[in-house]
Amino acid sequence: MDALKASIKALVNSFHLYDYVLIGASAGLFLLLLLLAIVLRHKTLTSLLLIIFSFIVIAVGPVIGYKFVHGTIYKHSITDMLIKPLAFSEAILIKGTLTNQGRQTFNSCQINAKAYRGADNFLEELVYPLKPFLETSIVTEDALDVNSSMDFKILLEPFTYAKEYNISVKANCQ
Repeated sequence: MDALKASIKALVNSFHLYDYVLIGASAGLFLLLLLLAIVLRHKTLTSLLLIIFSFIVIAVGPVIGYKFVHGTIYKHSITDMLIKPLAFSEAILIKGTLTNQGRQTFNSCQINAKAYRGADNFLEELVYPLKPFLETSIVTEDALDVNSSMDFKILLEPFTYAKEYNISVKANCQ
């Protein structure tokens, strides 16, 4: 329960003015559609469709809007990836370059690396990334200006998996 509270608190702390405007606009549209459904209550099918659509707006609108706004303002790319198993220790070294392609300076970035089993079919390609057998992350507090880059290194250890595996690296910058 404490972990859930901490993750919700971290999410709310990461909100910016854009996010609050987006949530407010979704709530306003929700109330407007409900009011319209009440006004048109004698037209049952139209009213029911407006109520269903209003609940879709309040549930899906902030999520899609958050992804769109943060994908535009905090756009980034990870390039020059080098994944190298170390010879004398049970670890994998991951090197790469994080580039700020967004519209705002990044104050902090959390870079996550996950290792998961190799897939043999389409269903496994969907399931295995959801349950990695090893993951780690680093947090950088260095400011990263627009159109500038920084190099990073992540060490996945202890890495003892002998079969086919995949590694994914993602960043969350603010």
